[in-house]
Amino acid sequence: MTAETERSGDESADVHEARLAIDAYMRRTSARTQQEGAAGPLADQGAEAGGGERPGQDDDRVDDRVAECVAREAWDAVQDATPPPPDPEAGPSEKTTQSPERAELHRRAVAIARGLQALGYHLDETLLPGPDMAAG
Repeated sequence: MTAETERSGDESADVHEARLAIDAYMRRTSARTQQEGAAGPLADQGAEAGGGERPGQDDDRVDDRVAECVAREAWDAVQDATPPPPDPEAGPSEKTTQSPERAELHRRAVAIARGLQALGYHLDETLLPGPDMAAG
C-alpha cells in the first residue's frame, strides 16, 4: 500500500485522522532519512550496523509495520500526557478529572487505531482501543 491511497469523499473521520497521522509520520521519517543521507558515508554505515532500513524508508510505502509505528506514536503521546499515579503512601487522594489535552490525545489515538483498521492494516492487539487493552 502507498501513503497516497485513493480517497473517497465519504470516508469516516477515523480514516481521515489515520491518513493525517500516516502523512505526518512519512514526512518526519523521510526528512530524517534525508538529513542522515546528507551527513555522509558514516551515517550510512550507522544505518547498516543498526539493522538496516527503518519503516517507511523505501519509496513512501506504508505496510502493517509502518501503521503500527503510527498507532504506537499516538498512544505514546497519550502516555506522555498522563500524570503519574498517586503515591499510595500519601493517603487517599481526590479523584482528578482527565485533562482536556489528554482527552483529546486519547480521542485521536482511538480514531487513528480505528482508521488504520478500516484501511485494512493489521495492528498488534495492544494498540487497539478497548477497556482491557494496554493502549485503551
